[in-house]
Amino acid sequence: MVPFFASKLEKTISALVIIGFLSQLGTAAQSNVSGFAGVEYFGSSQMTRKELAKMISLKPGAAFPSVQRAADKLSKLLDQRHLAANVEVVQASDGAIYVAVDVMDSSMESVPVRNLKEPHHIIVRSEKPFLLLAQLDARLQTLSIEGRPASEKIEDGAKVYSDEAANQLAIQIQKFAPAMAGELLSVLDSDPDPHRRKAAVDILGWAGDIPQMGAKLIESLDDSDPSVRASVVRYLFSRLSYLPDDFPFPALIEGASRELNRPSHQDRSKGLYLLLALARKDIVFMRQIQDLDEARVKQLSEESIVPTIKNPAAELLAIFAKSRKDPVGS
Repeated sequence: MVPFFASKLEKTISALVIIGFLSQLGTAAQSNVSGFAGVEYFGSSQMTRKELAKMISLKPGAAFPSVQRAADKLSKLLDQRHLAANVEVVQASDGAIYVAVDVMDSSMESVPVRNLKEPHHIIVRSEKPFLLLAQLDARLQTLSIEGRPASEKIEDGAKVYSDEAANQLAIQIQKFAPAMAGELLSVLDSDPDPHRRKAAVDILGWAGDIPQMGAKLIESLDDSDPSVRASVVRYLFSRLSYLPDDFPFPALIEGASRELNRPSHQDRSKGLYLLLALARKDIVFMRQIQDLDEARVKQLSEESIVPTIKNPAAELLAIFAKSRKDPVGS
């Protein structure tokens, strides 16, 4: 199996914006269609696939701009009907674009999220790293739009970029992050603004002290906002090799396992890839993951049409199967 590297995960995650559509089009996902290839919808008592199909219309092969417009339209229509939903668009590496809709179902028990500690705006010693991060995100987005996205990698626990302008912004952020780590963690724990909490996680990526930061971030796998959870997974996934043997891996596995049951494609996909990396890392981790998640992973493998769900789920199932045949192997 080809290892799934952090940069690919982040590119996949940043491409997410899924939409909903007609169930029959799900079979198009099998045919390597370039453009719109099918719907990802696990159903809800709040809405049927037939109802969803009346709210959006896309032909197989529709280009990304059309899919995005349809996603925006669907989000507005669901909002007008007072239906809470996550509408995302996922673009696979082969050019296929998938539509995923999660309509919140009040009749089903939701996966718990953590409450903020004494919610209030957290004042930090300097807003400069937040401003620098916004400039960095804008630079990376511009490069992507221009068709020359910057590659990135982790060196000494921090991100570095192939684009020099982006790299210079990262270097400036790194001048603030270590001294502000405690304040950034307070933002994550208490600030009601999810955009600010997400930014705090991203800035912590340049704070160093990865074992301590990683352990403190585990709780935020249960943040109420999916973008915050996404940033936490990106931090932990790309720095697994920096985590020591005494790191609280069981708690990390439990947090990642909860991701599989949250109502968004991002959560399911990120959770699967993190669990897959942990299963490959240690047979003890694999056995805990198998005990907690095998049934859910099997369900996702069978019901999903999106590669960023099907592929990691299938790989995890293969690892589980191998462990039954060779229970003492590594």
